[in-house]
Amino acid sequence: MNLTSCCSRAIDDRCPSCGQRGRPVSPTTVSAMLVPEVSSRLPSKPGFLFCQSPECEVVYYQPGSSDLVRLNEVRVEVFQKSTNPDRLVCYCFGHTVRAIQSEVRETGSSSILQDIKSKCSQGLDACERTNPQGSCCLGNVQRLVHQAKGGMTPSPAGGCCCRAGSE
Repeated sequence: MNLTSCCSRAIDDRCPSCGQRGRPVSPTTVSAMLVPEVSSRLPSKPGFLFCQSPECEVVYYQPGSSDLVRLNEVRVEVFQKSTNPDRLVCYCFGHTVRAIQSEVRETGSSSILQDIKSKCSQGLDACERTNPQGSCCLGNVQRLVHQAKGGMTPSPAGGCCCRAGSE
């Protein structure tokens, strides 16, 4: 449970379906991801969280309300909630899990990380509007490269790794 202030009621930030803690996403992200039918019934407002649990069908939820968005109510396949090797991991530049795995298998490395960093440093990314998690994909890409090289899954990296000065 999180307390928003000393005098306010505790708000449970856990997903109502799976119980995992969510990550805040902007109204811009939620609005960009919704299919039209859901967009018309769910107002764009702050306070939504992203559930990244692979086993859970909830993508977004708002603590303290009944507002939630399920997998079938978003426009794109959600990286964290799919095992499809052709799913996107980088929504801005179209990089897939299969492409990363293939490149690592063929070359022992991946140029995709550098490609994403380069394009992001030029301001060509649109993570908030294209990625369901509402943030940079580079941590996910780094984990995939590590796994493709035969490594165990490291813990999630926080923040955006591709902006100048944040590396």
